[in-house]
Amino acid sequence: MNAAATVVYFAYLGDEAMDAAMVEARLGFMERQLQWLAALIAPSARRIDVIVPYVAPRAWDGEVDRAVKRHGFRLDEASIDAERVNRFEYPGFRAMKALAGQASPDHLLYYCHSKGIFDLDERKMGLFRLHSQVGLTAPLDRLAGDQGVTRAGLFPCRYGWCWYNFFWIKAGYMAGLAVEESAHRHDFEALIGDRSDPEGFRGVLSLADQLPCADLGLAVRPWYRPEELAAPGLCAAYDAYALMEAPPYAIEAALTSRVEN
Repeated sequence: MNAAATVVYFAYLGDEAMDAAMVEARLGFMERQLQWLAALIAPSARRIDVIVPYVAPRAWDGEVDRAVKRHGFRLDEASIDAERVNRFEYPGFRAMKALAGQASPDHLLYYCHSKGIFDLDERKMGLFRLHSQVGLTAPLDRLAGDQGVTRAGLFPCRYGWCWYNFFWIKAGYMAGLAVEESAHRHDFEALIGDRSDPEGFRGVLSLADQLPCADLGLAVRPWYRPEELAAPGLCAAYDAYALMEAPPYAIEAALTSRVEN
């Protein structure tokens, strides 16, 4: 891979039986998220590839393809041939696993997904925007330079995954994970951590210091419990981001702290 980093954005628009009006609404929701990612990535002096695995009724493939390519992104080829059923976030993780197997161990992958698309929830749109902005603008020197740190995210869990499933991960670490289909959606949140290791957070760089936590009612910590993420200030920030048309600031030019392959 010649990119400075790779972003994997997974979108779920519905299975083959999904009502056309709902697919169309979700497609619009997805495109707003793609526009946000494009605005964050555009100022970079280095190439950042964006791959879009997806699930949608097959009749909508052309619309999905056009929406993705409008922003210079590309579809995940395996999604085109896959059965169109809800496998939760498996297609996104399957795409990351495949990319990791082709990359150098230190290549950085950023995972995000169509948060809020199922019920077209605008607060969750705000969550998507805030998390992806922090992820794509945060300094990653420690992630790139420390072999003991393999992941980074805004709100790490004690066991090594990141709440809401927005995170950076080194390709070498991702390549070593078992990615399998599951009937339990939370398995894909926990997949990058270890439920048996209460010290799992030590391998994750917390990006919480990139937020004005005092203003949001949060403390900067290396890991968080779910109840801590219900702070009224943080919920208000999600609401504010849902109303924005463009990021308040964009990704820093050159990505100087990241490993280029």
